[in-house]
Amino acid sequence: MYKFFINDKPLLITSELNDELLKTQLPIKQYDKDVKLMDLVRKIEENGELGLILLAENPALLFQKLVGKFTTIHAGGGIVFNANQELLLMKRLGKWDLPKGKIDPGETNEEGALREVEEECGISPLSIDRFFGNSYHTYKLQGHRFCKLTHWYVMQTPFTGKLVPQLEESITEVKWVNTADIDLKTLDTYESIRAILSEVLNP
Repeated sequence: MYKFFINDKPLLITSELNDELLKTQLPIKQYDKDVKLMDLVRKIEENGELGLILLAENPALLFQKLVGKFTTIHAGGGIVFNANQELLLMKRLGKWDLPKGKIDPGETNEEGALREVEEECGISPLSIDRFFGNSYHTYKLQGHRFCKLTHWYVMQTPFTGKLVPQLEESITEVKWVNTADIDLKTLDTYESIRAILSEVLNP
């Protein structure tokens, strides 16, 4: 299954339904040659729309076709744990989030992800444990549609100092959280981040 977030609403592309997908209660549509992908995107962007499950014979090919219709911006992000195996969360624009940002020219995805965590939360040193996966979400800027492709990494740090939110990036709070205390149903976060945390907390 492929996940693509449009205005933080999921477009899920899959070849078959299962109980987990049905529980989302998202509308279901069968893809065929007469379906125009950007018409679906514009429909999902409308107020009141929850998202969509799109059934396709070849989800990978259709997903590549969808991503190809956007200008892709590469970003790097961190799912960071300390020595007590507490998870790093930060509040950006009033919602709980994970540190992430655009990859700078000349950086690898790993270098960019490490830099963004250090800059946004004031943490050093950091080390990458493993690659976690990619997330895709769209946004509009000056009339153009962009797809932010974020490369996520699970990171570890021995840091025990004071966490410093990067205020100029609209980050107002950074804290360590015991994963047992995270309630994904009530956490005020973005749906794309909720999907990542769900995988982290329920491996």
